[in-house]
Amino acid sequence: MFVGFGFGPSDRSLMCYLFSKVTSKSMLHFDQDQIKDFDLYGEKEPWEIWDLYGGCNRQSGEDLYFFTKLKKKSQNGSRINRSVGMGTWMGEDSGKPIYSQLSAIQPLVFKKRLRYEGGVPHQVGQWIMHEYSLNTVLVPGNDQGYVLCRLRKNDRDEKKAEKRRKLIT
Repeated sequence: MFVGFGFGPSDRSLMCYLFSKVTSKSMLHFDQDQIKDFDLYGEKEPWEIWDLYGGCNRQSGEDLYFFTKLKKKSQNGSRINRSVGMGTWMGEDSGKPIYSQLSAIQPLVFKKRLRYEGGVPHQVGQWIMHEYSLNTVLVPGNDQGYVLCRLRKNDRDEKKAEKRRKLIT
């Protein structure tokens, strides 16, 4: 990343990056250092992933972006296993539709908000993830189950605690 340059793509840009990854058709150029391939539904906890990819060097409000593959709970089932490390990513919504300029009738992508639960108690609620998945009706070629995820450290509680400490002293 360049000094003075932040990577903060819009939902539509992320939709294009995911479409490009799955279909191998370039809709937008992006620096591949900005969106990594990584198994977000594996053994590493969110804070370990954050530290591994330089999240500790980011400004407040800056996120990390990853391409990852969804894992089914069973081979023939449709339910997704979103466990990570000692916890799990819990869905907060059913997925917000995001439309492309090409189709105003059916969404190209769904954006789902998830929060980390489990593992270390003080980490609960501190980690938020937005998962962007392609509409399989419009883009049937996503056999590998790729999604694009935005990992965010929710440090609102830390900021509140810091304000309280300043008020007390």
